[in-house]
Amino acid sequence: MEFSLKKSLAILASIAIAFVAAKIFAALNLPLPWMLGPLLSMAIASVSGVQLFGEPLGVPPKSRNIFVPIVGLMIGARVSPGFLSEVLVWWPSLLLVVPYMIAVQFLNATLFRIFGKYDRATAFFAASPGGLVEAVLIGEHHGGQASLMAIQHFARVTLAVSVIPILLSFELGAPVGSAAGVAMDPLHKMLSLTDAALLGVAGFAGAYLAGRLKLPAGIMVGPFLFSAVFHASGITDAQIPASLLQAAQLVIGITLGMRFAGPSKTALVRGLGLSVMALTTTLILALGAALLVSSLGMAPTMVSFIAFAPGGLVEMGLIAISLEADPVFVAAHHVLRIGLAVTIAPWLFTRFYNR
Repeated sequence: MEFSLKKSLAILASIAIAFVAAKIFAALNLPLPWMLGPLLSMAIASVSGVQLFGEPLGVPPKSRNIFVPIVGLMIGARVSPGFLSEVLVWWPSLLLVVPYMIAVQFLNATLFRIFGKYDRATAFFAASPGGLVEAVLIGEHHGGQASLMAIQHFARVTLAVSVIPILLSFELGAPVGSAAGVAMDPLHKMLSLTDAALLGVAGFAGAYLAGRLKLPAGIMVGPFLFSAVFHASGITDAQIPASLLQAAQLVIGITLGMRFAGPSKTALVRGLGLSVMALTTTLILALGAALLVSSLGMAPTMVSFIAFAPGGLVEMGLIAISLEADPVFVAAHHVLRIGLAVTIAPWLFTRFYNR
């Protein structure tokens, strides 16, 4: 009982610290304050080994699973009844994901081999542009070192989530998502019981079915698909309240920051250094793909860049929402990227790279 009380107090204190960090980021007009503020505060606490009441700072890791579906519901809520006509404009952009994913994987694997001295399996699956857990498990199956692959994937997502909003802020001349992370229509601030029930069904049923079907990033993709169907068919036009989205960003930021507690400081510094190189090359490739998509009139350069950027599906979706960009366009590209990364990557490794 004593342990449970101390753990609960540590969790409450962690949430309070993250909340204050988010408020400070917002007051300073920094990008994505409700995610990056908690991320930075928890990362510092994790690396420093800070404890309260004899317990490490943070929240239960599985609490992320409660809030990630909210992001999926939010993205699905942006699907309009005219969605199919929009898809007809930009679907060719999805074809670029295939060569982009292959180029990123092989180029970054080469960097890890040369500068990190990784073995072939570790380098190849550490370079995967998606599917953190899946890539590590598949890489381990092929003889890779799980710890090194996990560090690289964690560093990839963390750096991408931190750097991309800053880059976009410079481009826009204003912080990305500096207020609430999303602009809400006043008419949609209050949910009716019917709308709340529909979104609840979309969240629970979507996450459950996607998990059963083993869809990539299913805990977000499932709710997204259900929400998209409800909104595209006109059953509801309900939007997720901004305060709930802020809470989701806060918890997601905390859980990202907590991951700094695992590896040693030496391994983290080395992994971050390698990831800076890998992220730079990946962002250059993403920008090239975005410019091509934009030149063909399928989507604005900035939206396309977010769609091809190497961050996590959830985090890139939040960035898209904060920019009032088309989060469905962004999510579709990331779902495909992750799906390709965990399906054809083993074949590419066996057929080409390992030879």
